[in-house]
Amino acid sequence: MALHLLLTVWLATVCALAQPQPPGSETIDLDLPPPDLPLPLIHFKLGDHRTIVSSTKKKQNWNTFYTTTSSGTSFGTNAAAAEPATSDIPVVSANGTTLPPYDTVYTFNQLIDHNNTRLGTFEQRYYFTYEFYEPGGPIFFALPSEASLDNYDGSVTNSSITGHLAQLNKGAAIVLEHRFFGRSNPYPDLSETSFKVHTIEQALADVVYFAQNVHLPMPNGTRVGPDRAPWVLIGGSYPGALVAWTMAQHPGMFAAGWASSAVVQAQDYFWSYFDVVKQFMPTNCSNDIQAVITHLDNVFTSGTQAEQAAAKATFALSNLQYADDVMATIRAPIFSWQELQPYYQDTQAGFYAFCNYLEYDRVKKQYESSGSGVGLQTALGAYGNWTQYEIRVNGCTGTEELCYGTHTVSNSSRWTNTTIDNTYRSWAWLYCNQLGWYFSGAPPNWPTIASRLNSPDTEVRICSLYFPNTFPMGTTAAESHNTTVFNSKYGGWNIQTTNVFYANGKKDVWRGVTLSSDLNNHVSTPNMPIAVADGGFHCSDMVMQAGIYEPTVGAVQTLGSAWIYKWLTEWYMLHPNVTRPANVTIFDDATNLPTPAFTPEAIPTSITNGTWLAVPSLSPIELPPSSSSSGDGTSATDSSDQSTSGPKKNDAVSTMITSTGFDRLVALSVFVAVSAPYAFNLG
Repeated sequence: MALHLLLTVWLATVCALAQPQPPGSETIDLDLPPPDLPLPLIHFKLGDHRTIVSSTKKKQNWNTFYTTTSSGTSFGTNAAAAEPATSDIPVVSANGTTLPPYDTVYTFNQLIDHNNTRLGTFEQRYYFTYEFYEPGGPIFFALPSEASLDNYDGSVTNSSITGHLAQLNKGAAIVLEHRFFGRSNPYPDLSETSFKVHTIEQALADVVYFAQNVHLPMPNGTRVGPDRAPWVLIGGSYPGALVAWTMAQHPGMFAAGWASSAVVQAQDYFWSYFDVVKQFMPTNCSNDIQAVITHLDNVFTSGTQAEQAAAKATFALSNLQYADDVMATIRAPIFSWQELQPYYQDTQAGFYAFCNYLEYDRVKKQYESSGSGVGLQTALGAYGNWTQYEIRVNGCTGTEELCYGTHTVSNSSRWTNTTIDNTYRSWAWLYCNQLGWYFSGAPPNWPTIASRLNSPDTEVRICSLYFPNTFPMGTTAAESHNTTVFNSKYGGWNIQTTNVFYANGKKDVWRGVTLSSDLNNHVSTPNMPIAVADGGFHCSDMVMQAGIYEPTVGAVQTLGSAWIYKWLTEWYMLHPNVTRPANVTIFDDATNLPTPAFTPEAIPTSITNGTWLAVPSLSPIELPPSSSSSGDGTSATDSSDQSTSGPKKNDAVSTMITSTGFDRLVALSVFVAVSAPYAFNLG
């Protein structure tokens, strides 16, 4: 989405990441590398690793961002000089009027059910500013994400592509909250009954009804609907798909669209998520993780009970009964790839901290920089230690089976909490019923960094845990929904749109379900322009800062801005009664601008058309003798409401590790997933 996202998006639950450390875990010897040990060059594949910590709400000074010529505008060579301005500058309109703060919340009376208007309305929240608006200007409409609106007010400032386009074209900016996320709820709970109107169809109808009926809080705000002013839809990840689907379903209603990392293809077997990570992660780390995963898959499918028990103990998961739950749990560090952006690629945190830890030879006291890696046994031990640390310091307060098990319907509040503003539950309903995107290992005969024991038919158990009445335990992925029917209705990879700019990042884990998928790549055309940034990650083009730090992202932002300018020009030509504001930023004709070259990974047809490995039903692995402890120092009871203790979409918990071996503190962003991707939504 976010998303994902995934992730992000997001893009879903986690097991109490923010819980206090259990007794005895305050100091754990991870035998971390010395702080002054130079990292091998193989770990610096992404270029500039500067880490920027700044608020997206800050107004930006883009005076040096563009170079203007007589024929148009492009990114300037001095783009890196642009720095955030103070965040304390008041919001002022084009005529000098002081405006409400960006985080002012407005509400709109949205229909509960667009197929039954007699059910009434609910209040749908949105942010709005007309800071750059001049009469006759466009409305830039950021479509709702799979998250609460709170703290998304940066999306209407010029630090985002939405606000930036508004500034270039003298327009207003909106970001809308999705139904059943945050405080925009048709009903007072998130029960399966309430969710009957929680569908993609209703979300798309929300977009159209809002645009046609909203009275924007600005002068003449009742006379700027899409029939009187050009509206531009904008979204990234799942909202990017909403842009594409809306534009396809309602051609001609909106002037243009910007679809970033648009996940248009519903798909159950979503193994390409991990394949993108495999392509662009350090080779040595990739080879070692592949070796570990292959070894564990073999142990859990054909090893003895003793070998399987030993494998679980390596990861401090002795009391987790089923092998597929073990393999889903240890994927946690891989998901941290989704947090990477051109302005955040710190090799000492998150994904790279994990890889650096794996590739440190504790005998030679040096990094293994050859492509082959440190080898199975060393990598297995390091992977196990890393996971043990995450579970001990950031694990849940119940048993391992309660925290990470998915084979039995549980009354844990993680699954049964139906109070509003539960992002994971609201998002799960959409992917369980319509979208799929079950993170899985690669098909047989293709390298994988994720276990083949995890497939759509194992991941769908999350749906049974959240929604047992709709998806009884034992429901298969194919029984949960029909992605073929969904893609036939909304287009999927075959979607046809006009006036939509598709922006993608080559290193985006969600690229596999976009139009730039390695499995089904679309070539850019003037009718459907598509641009892939070599240095782009998930929705990188949505954040203007990313274009400063990564030139290929900046080039995509410029190209997309030129297409939006072109389509707005055409709209004004078709509506001569609407006067376009003066002094808009002029771009060269987008059709004459180069599109970034993109070559998808060469994957044989036998693989792209393959399916997941059919693993026989796994039996529970014999557990160690029972006790009142979970085996990791935590209580054996579900003592907290874990639905609110985990991270929100794409958030990390920063934890300090005390290394007695080197007597230093290292900040690590650690992620612990509960049985799959669902702590990391799209956006």
